[in-house]
Amino acid sequence: MIRLTRTRSEAAIHQNFRGAKKRVFEEELLRNQRRIRRGEIAKHTFNSSRWKLAKNQLLAETGGKCAYCEAPILTVAFGDVDHYRPKSSYWWLAYCYDNYLAACQLCNQKFKRNAFPVQNRKMRGPVIRRNTTDAFIASKAGTITPDPLNQDEVNDFIYQHKQERPLLLNPYFDEPAEYFAWRADEVIREVEITPNSENFQIEVIVNTENAEVEPIAAASIAYYGLNRKELRDHRYTFYKHYRTYRRMLENEQISPETRNDIINTIERMKAPGAEFAGMIRYFDVYFSL
Repeated sequence: MIRLTRTRSEAAIHQNFRGAKKRVFEEELLRNQRRIRRGEIAKHTFNSSRWKLAKNQLLAETGGKCAYCEAPILTVAFGDVDHYRPKSSYWWLAYCYDNYLAACQLCNQKFKRNAFPVQNRKMRGPVIRRNTTDAFIASKAGTITPDPLNQDEVNDFIYQHKQERPLLLNPYFDEPAEYFAWRADEVIREVEITPNSENFQIEVIVNTENAEVEPIAAASIAYYGLNRKELRDHRYTFYKHYRTYRRMLENEQISPETRNDIINTIERMKAPGAEFAGMIRYFDVYFSL
């Protein structure tokens, strides 16, 4: 997992998630919440075609990888628009653009699903009762989630995120390098992701003294399935390629052209769109110390 950045422009963000359509969708959610309070319906039903329109941009921002495990998505599957905060319990965020990430089906559907443990008090949604008026709903519609083009509203949403302090990392809001380390096992030929503790020298680089590292990292690893066997094995292949390149650089006999090619190759392995870039970045610092 690596830090991600959203592209905030009208060209990048579909109109479903801003302006008039955002207001219409939010009013629908508020009205349905009132119907639930009145006992008219049992639960929310959501329209998945609305958030599917965010998928291409989300994949562009991850380089086609899962935002959680960093494995490529589209070569083997369709991929999901994951609701970071589950819509089953955070119903008002069902159509919130800043609640979406691109994820593989395994991370999203097999492991994370509707889990969302938090350290502090759960983020509060709009209070809707059975006698809430149409006028109140109309006044709230368009305001219950941040406009992705309004940086002040986005900043407030990020502040709420930090106040709630989920135990699951969001690479758009959190810096994964502060929480994760990687351990290569040359015997069983796998790379395991672990909490970034005092046992890992990379901590000197990120300079984090966050006491929450251990529980947040551990929960993220478990709930995203980041140490499933397929990932451990696949990461090892990339790790071995990287280690081979690093050892070649130690050979003083290689030509300047070869050395330059190797350096460029390692840089490509650390690039944002590269598979398991977070792991390669970690080892590249670790072996440089």
